[in-house]
Amino acid sequence: MKWIDLVPSEFSRMIAEGAVCVVPMGSLERHGEHIPFGCDVVVAETIATRAAERTPAVVFPGYFLAQVHEAACFTGTVNLPQAMAVEVLSHVLDSIAANGFKKIAILNGHGGNSHFLDYFAMSQLDAPRDYVLYIIDTHRAMTQDESDKMDSLWECRVLGHACEMETSVYMACQPGKVRLDLASADTVYPLKRFDHLRPKGIHNAHWWYADYPQNVVGNPAKASLEKGQIALELMVAATARALKTITEDTTAPELQREFLQRVAEKRNHQR
Repeated sequence: MKWIDLVPSEFSRMIAEGAVCVVPMGSLERHGEHIPFGCDVVVAETIATRAAERTPAVVFPGYFLAQVHEAACFTGTVNLPQAMAVEVLSHVLDSIAANGFKKIAILNGHGGNSHFLDYFAMSQLDAPRDYVLYIIDTHRAMTQDESDKMDSLWECRVLGHACEMETSVYMACQPGKVRLDLASADTVYPLKRFDHLRPKGIHNAHWWYADYPQNVVGNPAKASLEKGQIALELMVAATARALKTITEDTTAPELQREFLQRVAEKRNHQR
C-alpha cells in the first residue's frame, strides 16, 4: 500500500500489524536520449508497490536525493553534496520511524547508489535508533532460475545503464513514455579509457565516465515492452520474497539491541 494513499485508520492498522516501510530509491539523471530522467525512481516505486501487494508493506513516495555524482555533467541531474545526502536521508528515515515503523527497507533502483547505501547503512551504527534498516538489491534477491530467465531475455550482452534491459523494464512500468526513435541502433561498448589503471589496482571517481561518457550502455534499440513485462515480474517476485524475509526477521533487531548495549557499556566504562 502506498503511504500517500492511506487514511489514518489504515496507516495505524499497518503499523499495528508490524508492516515494513519500503523506501524506493533512485535518481534524477540522464538515461540517454530515449528514457525520461525519472527512470530509476519510477522503476523502484513500481516494483515496491507491486511487491507490497503480495507481501503487505507500506511504500514511501519515491526518493531521488542520493548519489549521482557520476552524472552531474548532464542536464536533468539532481545531486546533493555528500554530507547533505547522508543527513537528509537520515532525517527522512528517522521521521518514518517516528510514525511507528520498526523496520525500514530501502529498495535501490539506481546502480550509483550501491556504494553510497553501503556506507550509509554502516553510518547508522553511530547513534541509537529504534528501527532496523535493510537494503534490498532486487537482482541479488532472485533465485538462480529467475536470474537465468532474466539473462535469457536480452539480445545484447552489454548491459548496465539505459541499456536494453533498463529500457525494457521502464517500458513495462510506464508504457508509451520511452522514445525508442531517439535511441541509437549502434551498440555502445566501454571505451576502456582506464584500462591502464584498473589492472594495476588503481581506482578513481571517473571510472564510469571513462567507459560511458554518454551514460548509455549496450543497445537500447533492442528493448521491448514484452521483455520488460517478463523482467518486471521477476523483479517483483524477488522483492516480495525479500519483504517477507524482512517482515519475519528477528535476528537483525536482536543484533542491533546487542550492539547498542555494548556501545552504551563502553561509553559508561570510559566515564
